[in-house]
Amino acid sequence: MSVTGLFGYVRVMEPNWIDVERITLTIPGLPERLSGLRIAQLSDIHLSKYTSAEKVFSAVRWINQLAPDFVMLTGDFVGNRAEDAAGLIDPLRALHMPAYAVYGNHDLWTDRATVRRFLLEGGVTILTNESTEVADGLYLAGLDDLWSGHPDLKVALREIPDNAATLLMIHEPDYIDRVVTAEAPVAIQFSGHTHGGQVRIPLWDGERMRIGAPILPRHGERYPIGLQPVSYSAVYTNRGLGLWPLPYRFNCRPEISLFTLQPPV
Repeated sequence: MSVTGLFGYVRVMEPNWIDVERITLTIPGLPERLSGLRIAQLSDIHLSKYTSAEKVFSAVRWINQLAPDFVMLTGDFVGNRAEDAAGLIDPLRALHMPAYAVYGNHDLWTDRATVRRFLLEGGVTILTNESTEVADGLYLAGLDDLWSGHPDLKVALREIPDNAATLLMIHEPDYIDRVVTAEAPVAIQFSGHTHGGQVRIPLWDGERMRIGAPILPRHGERYPIGLQPVSYSAVYTNRGLGLWPLPYRFNCRPEISLFTLQPPV
């Protein structure tokens, strides 16, 4: 591949080549009647000069075709201008199912109130240190941003009955270590923040090929991509839809996650 071709791939083709990751999750405490319930996740939309509202519409069309029971939006809706979140309104209104959101660090670094206003206009339920019952016997909790906010796990979980099936959203994946240290009853944490590394370079270390992601953000270094078990729980880190701070992706396509839940056997 020529230099021009490679540049076109990392700048144009891969950033717009949305991947749907399909994952089956075993959820402790999940009622048998909820077996097969499906959830979609979008993260790190980063509306900006690099990511357009039309790209969000494209992702929404994918999600509507997948027909999950609800959608999780795990933060960083903008790049460096909170006003860009206005571009979320029409795509989010086009969703055919409920959507729940938490904030990311960029949403707080720009202006939380502005991002909140546009999310609410889009019909999204925002969970900030609180929880809601998303299906009979299944709860979804959402925490404030770890980097620049004030996440409070105890407050978020306090209304959830004992032994209920509990899912958690927080923007930064490394928070899962605090969850398991607190022995909180969370089956799995859903996060974003890292963009999966955004540029993932194959490297030969003399014995095997490994993947290098040279730039990972604070609170996203331990669990940068995909599903990873952590003690009795697990974390899933979505690769994100948008781009920031540079408009390139390599070996790390933008992602829609589709989870199918099942109870333990």
